Amino acid sequence: MSSSRVDLENYRIPLEEIIRATKNFSSETQIGDGGFGMIYKGQLSEHRKNHTVAIKRFNGNQGNSEFYKELNMVSSFHHPNIIPFIGYSDDANEKIIVYEYAIHGSLDSHLQDPNKWRCITWTQRLRICLGAARGLKYLHSALGKNNTVIHGDVKSANILLDEILQAKISNFGLSRFGTRNRPYTHLVTEVSGKMFYLDPIYNERDEVLKESDVYSFGVVLFEISSGMPAYRARCFVDDKEQYLLDLVRSYYDEDESGVFKKLVDPVIKDRIDMDSFHMFNDIAHQCINLESKKRPTMDKIIAKIEKALSIQLNHGRDLTDTINNTEEVFPEDRGNI
Repeated sequence: MSSSRVDLENYRIPLEEIIRATKNFSSETQIGDGGFGMIYKGQLSEHRKNHTVAIKRFNGNQGNSEFYKELNMVSSFHHPNIIPFIGYSDDANEKIIVYEYAIHGSLDSHLQDPNKWRCITWTQRLRICLGAARGLKYLHSALGKNNTVIHGDVKSANILLDEILQAKISNFGLSRFGTRNRPYTHLVTEVSGKMFYLDPIYNERDEVLKESDVYSFGVVLFEISSGMPAYRARCFVDDKEQYLLDLVRSYYDEDESGVFKKLVDPVIKDRIDMDSFHMFNDIAHQCINLESKKRPTMDKIIAKIEKALSIQLNHGRDLTDTINNTEEVFPEDRGNI
């Protein structure tokens, strides 16, 4: 490992504590699996403030290089919209990274559960997107003079929600450092976990750009406004099943009534300012432009979402902006990294 190991010594967690927290990595504590290993939920010792954490256990020797890459990367992140790094262990041939546990799980888990999803207002959705956008901006531009990070796997399953529904970017298994002073930094990497979020440029060139993160985020934005997971087809016209991006590309340029009927989530359609909705969807549509150089920067995306939020707040119809008794509205679910 690099010389940064000395700095990481303060974050080392004894393997015995992790084994205790996960009940010896029992299925009872398993909450998911990542590309390079299983993920468990556990509670650390009183010495570590009884912190509830997500524990990522890498797969044997095969995960060694990925473990050290991810460890060096995530230990350098410091941003409210990036899932916090808590510690690690590399004792006894185990390779483990410990993250803060996001009590409300992933954005994707809410999209899949109508009871949870209907409780999230348009204002809250805008704030979730704004937080995620700020996290991505940090990765793309705020890691120092020479470094930038391409996430490589932006999707709703990798946007976690904390106790106040603040977005936390997670899962850096496919992320890579790039060079900040190159406007179209790229890397060659493995295909993303779900093809529905993947920049078509990957299929053409085997490259993932910073702009590829923007494309994937655009898909997430349309999931937010439509309430429709990108990977789940639905019947619309003539009982023909369509996926979200097919629907977007088919209907986005129609008149406003066509857009409204096809792209607005019926759960919020009576409590949404349509100017806010159209501004939001417009920037989402720019994100999925098939020409990477025409996609907006994260700065522009943030500015547009802020404006959409301002319009909605001034509109005054979304009166349930603040969640009270959050634990009752969203029962604790199985967060993942």
